[in-house]
Amino acid sequence: MHEEPEYPLPSPVGAVAPSVLPDCPPTPTLLRPRAPAWTLLPLGPPALLLLPLGPPALLLLPLRFPALLLLSLLLLGCQAFRSPSPDQLRERYMDPGSRMVEVAGVELHLRDEGEGPTLILLHGASASLHTWEPWARSLRGDHRVLSLDLPPSGLTGPHPEERYDPEAYLALVNGVLDHAGVDEAILVGNSLGGYIAARYASRHPERVRGLVLISPAGYPQELPWPLRLLTLPVLGRIHSWITPRWMVERGVASAYGDPGRIRPGVVDRYWELLRAPGNRSGMRRLARTMDELRDREPEWVEDIRVPTLVVWGGADTFTPVELAHRWKEDLPQMELVILEGVGHVAMEELPARSLEVVRPFLADLREREGPSPGSGR
Repeated sequence: MHEEPEYPLPSPVGAVAPSVLPDCPPTPTLLRPRAPAWTLLPLGPPALLLLPLGPPALLLLPLRFPALLLLSLLLLGCQAFRSPSPDQLRERYMDPGSRMVEVAGVELHLRDEGEGPTLILLHGASASLHTWEPWARSLRGDHRVLSLDLPPSGLTGPHPEERYDPEAYLALVNGVLDHAGVDEAILVGNSLGGYIAARYASRHPERVRGLVLISPAGYPQELPWPLRLLTLPVLGRIHSWITPRWMVERGVASAYGDPGRIRPGVVDRYWELLRAPGNRSGMRRLARTMDELRDREPEWVEDIRVPTLVVWGGADTFTPVELAHRWKEDLPQMELVILEGVGHVAMEELPARSLEVVRPFLADLREREGPSPGSGR
């Protein structure tokens, strides 16, 4: 792997900011079991999507022969099965700005940093608020930055009522605004988080000052393969029990335009938080909900009236860049920027480069409307 090139960051007005975006600090790990390819044979069909490890006939082996399931436990390491404890994960992944708060009936991991116009950062499926850390470190110099772990992800965990429908997520965003004491905010979302942000803006324009969408979901498409895998009856159930690190590593690599840009600790962070209690089964339910909705046309997009910037990775294989033009057709007033060679998580893969195209949009919002009346600080 090679290091991400560093790009100059525009300095926020009235704030001290580094001239370059620093690397994310390495994330502590629990364990790093790495198995040779042949030891993955008991898992069978994931090889069809991930690695050419064996014939499809191996699909039912773990279920038909319990001894092979035990063998896979010994070969892959118990960490592939075991969920880290909530206390372990909170010690590793909470910082002084983090709080566990109850919002819309959900115990939510919320991070609140900085002062100024409010930004709410919404991540995609299987991610966590940590995907925004490089952006948050820069933006908190002149904004109030609220980031959160959407259920069933990160330290928030599964929804207590197992609800992963659009209405549940919209209620959560509304609750975060109320909890933070802000009348309006700029919503920033990636993938599923982009869908939630855009749909909320179409429903509650009076509470949204602007939208920044990074490769948002919304238009009909096939589910990305990691989510499609979870919708399969047998493989989805196996994934709820067994999550080897190599599978998570392959999923993260697929989300990047250049896997060489994956920083130390990122794969372990995804792997550890995915195995938090209840997250894997919750992700399976979320994937099924997304599968049920994936063919619906988003007629609500035409109702968005707030200033909108859409940033898309030209090498995105999860939400193909062709979908960016669907957004532009239905929302002609929006700005569209395509970052060539970048994948699905531009803010994580090349944080400085992606933030460079967002900063002028945020500055324009500030000049156009003046100080936010509802920043809460």
